[in-house]
Amino acid sequence: MSQFQGLVEALIILVALCGAAIWLRSRNTILPEEQDVFGRLVTDFALPAVILLSLSKVPFSLQALLPALLLFAVSIAIMVPAWMIGNALGLKRKVLGSIILVSGFGGSSTLGLSLIRRAFHDDSVVMRDSVLMGEYGGLLSVFTLGVAVAIYFGRDEDKETSLWEACRPFFVSPIFIAMILGTAISMIGLPQNNMLVHIVEDALRVAGRSLIVLVAFSIGLSLRPIALRELAALIIVAGLLKLIAEPLFAWSLSLSFALPHLEAELLVLQAAMPSGAISAVLAKRYGCDGAVASALVLATAVLSLVSLPLTLYLGG
Repeated sequence: MSQFQGLVEALIILVALCGAAIWLRSRNTILPEEQDVFGRLVTDFALPAVILLSLSKVPFSLQALLPALLLFAVSIAIMVPAWMIGNALGLKRKVLGSIILVSGFGGSSTLGLSLIRRAFHDDSVVMRDSVLMGEYGGLLSVFTLGVAVAIYFGRDEDKETSLWEACRPFFVSPIFIAMILGTAISMIGLPQNNMLVHIVEDALRVAGRSLIVLVAFSIGLSLRPIALRELAALIIVAGLLKLIAEPLFAWSLSLSFALPHLEAELLVLQAAMPSGAISAVLAKRYGCDGAVASALVLATAVLSLVSLPLTLYLGG
């Protein structure tokens, strides 16, 4: 089965699981306010398990960090036209901050990993490279530059929040700990015939398989009607920048740096992911327009059902 078919299957499964979450919500089996529970299970349970297992299973490679740095650069670069277009549209500062966050930062570390894991049949090298891109190139940029952007555009004149104070929770989170621990293990290696190591790996593997279910339920519980008329212009801007311009820029960088085909494919896929929910969380947390950010995250997620398979298909 090709990666294109695998990605389409993964998207169909994701949509079906989101539909299951919506149906269960309609029956009050799970409640909308429980979205935070599923979100925390993603970031504090399933995602750290995937990160730790994926990094520790394959020897560390400095070459694999290059696509992560390129993804970091792509996120930064896309925020510039988002700022320029937002200024040209005369957006208020807090709305402008939201459009910059949503355009620049995608769901590479959550949705991206869950889809790629399915599309590439849990290949160990693919997962290592995807984790390095998603975490070091994606999440690290969100919790440094993304937080700085959210603070700057969302700040009230009478409130002061330091960048370190805002970023500190990330650097003590299970995600960051798993990143550092997994990288260290990949450098020193672990005994292959040790029963305890096998048990821990199996436990991490089982926990990681819940990622796509938890991501889908988190998305399904967050779905709300969108005011299309009021937000049409912003949806178009976010969609064009995040789903078209960003993967095109990533593709051009992959050619410039002569990345191997697989790494280039993964870089473009990660860049083509819809806006990450963390963008809306940061927008709301630091005073930008959280409602607009949430609506744009949802809109790019819906649009990506078409743009993601098309990106992979056109990329060969």
